[in-house]
Amino acid sequence: MNSIRLKDIAGFLNGELVGNPDEPITGMNGILEAKSGDITFLANAKYASKLPLCQASAIIVEKDITAEGKNLIRIENPRLAFAKMIRLMVPEKKESGVVSKDAFISESVTLSENVTIYPGVFIGENSQVGRNTTIYPGTFIGDNVKIGSDCKIYANVSIHYNSIIGNNVILNSNCVIGSEGFGYERDGERHYKIPQIGGVIIEDDVEIGALCAIDRGTVKETVIGKCTKLDNLVHVAHNCQVGENNLLLGHSALAGTVKTGKNVYFSGHSGSLDHVTITDRVQVGSLSVVVSNIEEEGMYFGYPAKPHQEWQKGSAMFYKTDDLRKKLMALEKRTKELEDQLASK
Repeated sequence: MNSIRLKDIAGFLNGELVGNPDEPITGMNGILEAKSGDITFLANAKYASKLPLCQASAIIVEKDITAEGKNLIRIENPRLAFAKMIRLMVPEKKESGVVSKDAFISESVTLSENVTIYPGVFIGENSQVGRNTTIYPGTFIGDNVKIGSDCKIYANVSIHYNSIIGNNVILNSNCVIGSEGFGYERDGERHYKIPQIGGVIIEDDVEIGALCAIDRGTVKETVIGKCTKLDNLVHVAHNCQVGENNLLLGHSALAGTVKTGKNVYFSGHSGSLDHVTITDRVQVGSLSVVVSNIEEEGMYFGYPAKPHQEWQKGSAMFYKTDDLRKKLMALEKRTKELEDQLASK
């Protein structure tokens, strides 16, 4: 890890420096674990009173925070600033720009400048790889695949034919792009396989987590919009049109032909049934399933997914079911007693 002066960090972050500009920073740590030489950040301003106990050499804080005797970098979003600073302190590995002789690359493949390809990579006919892209061992790239610039494709990724990968895309290990969509039609007592001849388009600045599967479309492309991020173990089925800046957390899944707007958020173990359209700025809670179109932004929970307040009311009633049952039984008993009394008169 590099040793960097505090003023250089403040300049990199465009933050306001309070304290010793020449303080050497040699490490990073959480605010409770940090020691001399470390830089840390205050995630929540309500804990500012605890800053005197922090042993770090510098602390990244919000703009209005003060702490006597502490070196501070004041900035609007300390958590984001700390994330950016990590790359300053620990730069990414510089790749060699060498194409391994132990990779299999078809003669019709086009490679741009400064491409790094590790041993054991396979690239099929008429595919293209953009500049500064790195492809790690064991990766399979089929025919007619286009990969943009500044991409990182980690070990054992599979990219099937006719897939288009944008610029600055990260594909983590063992994910599968363009796998055949799950489509069958009933033919008597058998299931007839519907050929899946479409492709996949992954737009710029997308990251796909490890062990994800994105199916190619039946006849058109499955699309992952720019700046969208997929956690590990996420499935996007054929013909889906995932919008910009979406987040899909682990074990979430979209059935076929789902269309999402911008800034849609699927929590872990959530998902959507097929042929559903979801508008912008929707958050789907954990274990929730969208079963019909969502036309208003907001938070949705449950199965079927409902607006947050509606779901809360329904959940409250669910847990009162036993009490309501007992009251109903008592009411029925009392009604029967009154009916018997009237009948005996």
